[in-house]
Amino acid sequence: MKNAKQALTYLIDPEDSIYAQLLSDIAFGEFVSGDRLVTTALAERYGTSVNPVREALKQLEGEGFVTFQRNSGARVARFEFETMRNVFEILSVLEPYLLDWFIEHHRPENLALLQQTINDMQALSLDQAARFRELDTLFHWEMYRHHYNSMAVDLWRRKKIMLQALHAKLPISKAKLQSTIIEHQQMLESLQQDDGAKLQHQLAQHIQTSGEYWSRLFRL
Repeated sequence: MKNAKQALTYLIDPEDSIYAQLLSDIAFGEFVSGDRLVTTALAERYGTSVNPVREALKQLEGEGFVTFQRNSGARVARFEFETMRNVFEILSVLEPYLLDWFIEHHRPENLALLQQTINDMQALSLDQAARFRELDTLFHWEMYRHHYNSMAVDLWRRKKIMLQALHAKLPISKAKLQSTIIEHQQMLESLQQDDGAKLQHQLAQHIQTSGEYWSRLFRL
């Protein structure tokens, strides 16, 4: 788990802030949907005073990860099936927009990093579900993070962290691992061939199949 959390620094501010630590704990299932978040206990956990914890909770409330309820305080937001559906629908609109810019502006070093990410995914075992999600996200992050529209990139980032939280306790099947590797490799080959139209079609299918897979698993 430690290595997986370290890998998440490309999505979460790498500074050792209370916000980053708490968000990471939510993303990786240390705190799950509906868990109560007691300010004093969190302050002890992170070795700080209660004020930074309160500030972090308020920020996470604004981003949809935490809710405040009368008489029960802060809790991890209840991520229901509808949440997952809505996130995937947002991504299906946002990702083609971000990818379009990358198609025109990618460099050889970007393609090399994408290939390395695929290679790392091929070396995974089935008990490394958290690392799988990290590499899957990293593949897309490399294609989107360079976009000039930082607001769009940040929206994508926050929605992917929410998916991390939704999927934190879900296993990964061998078929899903293999299909993701194949789909990523096909997208990379389309990039190398400068076939943007084919790549956009592959991305749309990739988002759809991922949404269908995780939705079925989430409902079990």
